[in-house]
Amino acid sequence: MIFDKQETKNLLDMLRSADTENATIAFETLKRVDTKKYLGELILLYKFGKHPINEWETNCPGPATAIRKAVQPYIQSDEWFSLSSGACLSTMTANSASHQSIELFMEFFTENMIGFLGQMGYSADQFEINIKLKDGQGTKS
Repeated sequence: MIFDKQETKNLLDMLRSADTENATIAFETLKRVDTKKYLGELILLYKFGKHPINEWETNCPGPATAIRKAVQPYIQSDEWFSLSSGACLSTMTANSASHQSIELFMEFFTENMIGFLGQMGYSADQFEINIKLKDGQGTKS
């Protein structure tokens, strides 16, 4: 399987779906993933996909093992329940994740931040944030 941004978004939508069959299909698809090449995408799907690590281990053991092994040095023991964005990004960077996976991670992180600001009473409908990685120089918005 080859990941691109749209495929990753589609899998994330499936993992987030209220229809449990969608998550089952997504996990089946992920069983065939090259975990070294697509570790960044897997971390992104774990972080934003709303399924705990034990569900990954049951439904998709190979990718779950790769995620757990990569992220472990960057977390506290109880952090698996709500893996921090910092731990995800540190893991992705340390493992040379693809630019597309880091861009997508930042997009979803930003969407969550905008939602949080909205809950605090700040209207975010007046701006749009687009993130693209510069070659080796971080992000811009």
